Amino acid sequence: MEHQSLGYRAADFMRRLLLAPLILALTSPVQAHIKGIYKSQKEDGFSLVELIVVVMVIGILSSIAIPQFLSISDKARQKEPALLIDTYLKAAQAYYTEYSELPKHTRDLGLYITVMSCRKDYPKYCKSNPPRDYSTITSISWTTVDGFFDIYMRRRGDNLTFRALPVPVYESTGYGVSGCYNPQTGVKKVVSHIKRLGRAVPFVNC
Repeated sequence: MEHQSLGYRAADFMRRLLLAPLILALTSPVQAHIKGIYKSQKEDGFSLVELIVVVMVIGILSSIAIPQFLSISDKARQKEPALLIDTYLKAAQAYYTEYSELPKHTRDLGLYITVMSCRKDYPKYCKSNPPRDYSTITSISWTTVDGFFDIYMRRRGDNLTFRALPVPVYESTGYGVSGCYNPQTGVKKVVSHIKRLGRAVPFVNC
């Protein structure tokens, strides 16, 4: 829980840290231009057209740059479920090595790792409520502790798959993650998707 909340706070801090110098950099040339106009016109003041142009320039630059930095924050948040799925796959490998079959539930994974889940797929709720330990119950779906992703565990043929889907309140901006393990080939794979797919995060095969 602490590791996941730290990841969320780090992403939020990164966004704030990056946005501050960006806005300063964007407005500095405009400020310099205003000072130049002021010096040249002295008591004449600014014309309405000049003020409109300044506002338009700031608006255009902000609309281009700020979404890019918000996207960086969402990509940083994606790293958390990617690390979790990698951990689940390693636990699945250990389970198969010991029992010669793939795990079916979180209880099977719980023999090697602790599987924690928020009780609701809602970030605000998860921020102020303790998570639940899924390591001893038979579940194939759960929510990350920070509440931003739903995890689904499913067997497809020879593959054990995991998918991290952005929760409904986050699906328009979140990036999903897919993972798989094939004990026949020994292949383990985690894919962090580069497009916003909402809840339609695809399966991957190993």
